[in-house]
Formats: sequence, C-alpha cells, structure tokens
Amino acid sequence: MNLQMGSQTFVNVQIPLLWGTRAVLQDPQGRLSIINLAGTRARLEVVEDEPAQGVSYAPRVDGFVIMDSDGTELYKVNPTAKSIESVSLNLLPVTISRDRIRVGTNTFQSNFVSGYGVGISVSEQGIGLGSTLPEGLAALQV
Repeated sequence: MNLQMGSQTFVNVQIPLLWGTRAVLQDPQGRLSIINLAGTRARLEVVEDEPAQGVSYAPRVDGFVIMDSDGTELYKVNPTAKSIESVSLNLLPVTISRDRIRVGTNTFQSNFVSGYGVGISVSEQGIGLGSTLPEGLAALQV
C-alpha cells in the first residue's frame, strides 16, 4: 500500500498505522477509517469518519465511541480533530494532522517509511516506526 497520512509517506507498507490490532487509514480527503484485524477476519469499525454499519457505538458531543458486543466502550473517535483515544484498550491516543502524527506525547513528522509490514505501530508496550506485521492478525485487503 502506498499513501500519505499527515506528513508521513508510506510506500510498500501493508499497514501504515497499527493501533493495537486496528489498522488506521486516512483517505485523500482526510477521513479516517479503522479496521479491526483481530482474529481471522478483518472487520470495519469506522468508515470515512463514521461508525461502520452494524458496529455498536454511542454518539458523543465531539464524535462517537466504539463498543464491543457486550457494550464495553473500547475507544473514542473525534472526526473533527482526527483523533482516536482508548477507553479500555490501554493504548496511547493518536491524532493525525496535516503535518504530523501524534502518538501520546511523541510526534512523527515528515517520515518516509518503505517496505515494512507496519509503518507506525502502537501497542500496550510502546510505539515503533517501521516494523514487521505481528502474527495472528487478519489480512488487510485494500
């Protein structure tokens, strides 16, 4: 996959931003899509800044929160700020702006990532730039 997110350029990268088990993508209009890759089948959770059809969610003043099938709040999405914030996933918040990607207090700006499974990875253990694709994730088909 080749695309631009913030000021980052990703070339021949399978997943530009992996947030836990979720691939985060941004289209040329700046809209976010989030795909849960846990398990054997990828599941859309957010499409073009909106909750995907069939996904459990609750509206918020500044966006919406995605929930699991039991009603547990997983993460909040603010489409205006282009931010994703964990409620129960123990992941650092991510904000994508025109000139940077911010993960917690870390800023990625004007990076070129090529030939990796994952461009920027965010896990409970920390963050990384340019890493292999973790095992056990469903294939991301674009």
